[in-house]
Amino acid sequence: MSTKRGRGYVYQPSGRSIWHAQYYLDGRRVRESTEQETKEAAEAWLEKKLQALRYGDAVPREERVTVQELFRLVEDNYTLRRNRSIKTMRYSFQHVLDFFGPKAKAIRLGHRIEDYVEHRRAEGAADATIRIELSLLDRGLRLAVKKKLLSPRSKPEIEKPAEDPTRIRRGFFTREQVEELVEHLPAPHADVVRFLFWSTWRVGEARRLEWRHYFRDDAVIRLPAELSKNKQPRAIPLVGELAAVLERRWKVRRLDCAHVFHDDGHPIGDFRKRWATACRAEGLAGRKVHDLRRSGVKHLIDSGVDPHTVMAFSGHRTASMLRRYHIIDLDDLRRAAERAQAYSGTRANVTPLRPDAGTATQQPHMAGQESEPAARS
Repeated sequence: MSTKRGRGYVYQPSGRSIWHAQYYLDGRRVRESTEQETKEAAEAWLEKKLQALRYGDAVPREERVTVQELFRLVEDNYTLRRNRSIKTMRYSFQHVLDFFGPKAKAIRLGHRIEDYVEHRRAEGAADATIRIELSLLDRGLRLAVKKKLLSPRSKPEIEKPAEDPTRIRRGFFTREQVEELVEHLPAPHADVVRFLFWSTWRVGEARRLEWRHYFRDDAVIRLPAELSKNKQPRAIPLVGELAAVLERRWKVRRLDCAHVFHDDGHPIGDFRKRWATACRAEGLAGRKVHDLRRSGVKHLIDSGVDPHTVMAFSGHRTASMLRRYHIIDLDDLRRAAERAQAYSGTRANVTPLRPDAGTATQQPHMAGQESEPAARS
């Protein structure tokens, strides 16, 4: 049983209660289920599909795209872009697969996003973690649209949870606190901590630093692109505290270890336990090693270094990310208030006209204007 409608028609296969549709896309015949049980609903479905064809955004069988396929799209994209965080991506996306199921239809995820957020919160996941997971899901959907597996109109909108202001990390160290903190650490780890603060580098970048990246005659370290998270090479001059750190490491370098930061020939690995012990000793429990990076950024900006140069130090690629690392505390506000109090403002640069003694105020002579001859008595 069938009924024709212009460039396509709906029909009901023998023995089936669901109506199907046939239409043409780029000269190819396409047959798919409308998932409708009445002819009227199926015809309405077909009309909507034909309208999408006229707008050029129709995609056949898009209802077959699953969450598992979205995961594969993201995984392939990470591989193509050589993203080093592919293992982390797989771990994060697995939560999406576990909740929705690998066979869940991509076009029907929109109304379940809030349920996912509540489910992950109940498991103890932070909102920042949930946003990362939903961003990966959204990336998969965008890749599906790009590859013509989904139409833009069918792509679900992924609304991510707002950032919880009570869980935003605002911990940072002053220069004095860093010096006091390293007193509780072994010398190799103390030098890593000093380096992270003064270089504003990520801890992973410091761990992978080797002597081949150190140019002693030029007093500079050159981090190659393959070791940088943002895939951009960076150079950092060695002056002051940074120069002292590298000089100490140079004196204890070993031929059997290529790494600048090592502990008796073993590359520095995860030292979070020692870090936590040192922080508790200074009354700074709960601080993260990554706080050294934002602290170093703040120190550079507070010292008067312009943000563009700070980004060259730290490897931030966008000013928006740099702003997240520049923490404004009460002391910053107090200094700003003191500068405002001491500022008297600009003075007006106006010279009043002074009339000649005993005569009326004369009109100023305009350039290009001839003065009239004085009247004769």
